[in-house]
Amino acid sequence: MRWRTLLASMVAVGSLCVGEKTAQAQGGADRAFNVFLDCSGFYCDNEFFRTEIVSVNWVRFRNEADIHILATTQPTGGGGTYYTFAFLGQRNFAGLADTLTWIAPQASTSDETRRGIARTLQLGLVRYLVRSGASDRLTVTFAPATSANTPAAATRDPWHAWVYSLGGHGNLFREESYKRIYLNGRVSAKRVTNSWKTVLSANENISRTSYEFNGQTSKFVQRAYEADVLQVKSLGDHWAAGARGEFSSSTFLNERVAARLTPAVEYDVFPYAESTRRQLRLQYGVGLSTFSYYDTTRFDKLHETLPVQTFTTVFGQRQTWGSMNAGVEAVSYLSDLSRRRISYSLGADVRIVKGLSVNFSGGYESIHDQFFIPKETISRDRALLRQTQQTTRFSQFLFVGLNYSFGSVFNNVVNPRFSDSGNGFFFMN
Repeated sequence: MRWRTLLASMVAVGSLCVGEKTAQAQGGADRAFNVFLDCSGFYCDNEFFRTEIVSVNWVRFRNEADIHILATTQPTGGGGTYYTFAFLGQRNFAGLADTLTWIAPQASTSDETRRGIARTLQLGLVRYLVRSGASDRLTVTFAPATSANTPAAATRDPWHAWVYSLGGHGNLFREESYKRIYLNGRVSAKRVTNSWKTVLSANENISRTSYEFNGQTSKFVQRAYEADVLQVKSLGDHWAAGARGEFSSSTFLNERVAARLTPAVEYDVFPYAESTRRQLRLQYGVGLSTFSYYDTTRFDKLHETLPVQTFTTVFGQRQTWGSMNAGVEAVSYLSDLSRRRISYSLGADVRIVKGLSVNFSGGYESIHDQFFIPKETISRDRALLRQTQQTTRFSQFLFVGLNYSFGSVFNNVVNPRFSDSGNGFFFMN
């Protein structure tokens, strides 16, 4: 009789699930209209927004939405984040669009950020709630002016718009016959105004690895240093001019010192103000590169200085159907144009039909500028463990993903019970 008891239990559970779905559907009908929040690619606490903004139905598909909110971001000069929310009306709201912005300061906590975003979303939805059948349930309040919400007069900035950052991290992994230690340190200084942009940064990486096999121990150390200086002058809505200085050192690349200084000019087909939604930038520069090597190269060089030219084009677009980006970066040496490196990249996240989306990214690099390859033969161990770069004419990568989702379009309920982090431990969201 156990199977009858089990069947009865399954029926009871199924009835509860059906009842719960019906209740959810009825609760959804009490809300004003459907909203799809398109904020993939940056911090976005969807569960928080669903619990804080209960006047609308949050749906999982843009085709089911009356309002499609497209969110984009870009960094501010003070180290914060500038959020742009485009409210795009569909169905009964077709043609009704609006755009709101909000800035999260550099020191904002994750809770302050999500509350600021939620408040901006609520403000943006007001004009649609007024035009909906739920307008009689809408109440608007206006807080009295206080020192906290009144715009302050311009004050003296003792830092003169400079923002500094220090950081570092490290990790250790160890087994009985294997140990790896990795350390990273970085420092940066940045000043961004409407007319000028100055960025200075430096970082260092050290990796120490040891292997034990058949009683023998092999130890390897990789070091890399890098410093960059960027100075840019704005020349209107479409043009900019500047110079980039790069300094690096890498045991992996046999480069004791690699330095490049490249003045350049850039043109964006679209206004820079639209960069979070679309951009097509073309950049060309001419400069000088100098190299100093740890070991004599296959060209019998320990030092060399070469004139260099660079060309970069970047395309990016984010619309309601998804996003796409592509880029080409070329570097060639004027003394010998056969010495060059060209990199191609392409990526997209596209919604094909309701519930079906495809995303991919890939890149290909044509490599003909490996001046640094040592003349002496690389040992088998160093080659297999990738401790030293070997000769190659190309590098490439490809990623493809497909996702199909179906079922209830409503996404209003938040239930954090027994949430799984994916590694066997339960935690609170």
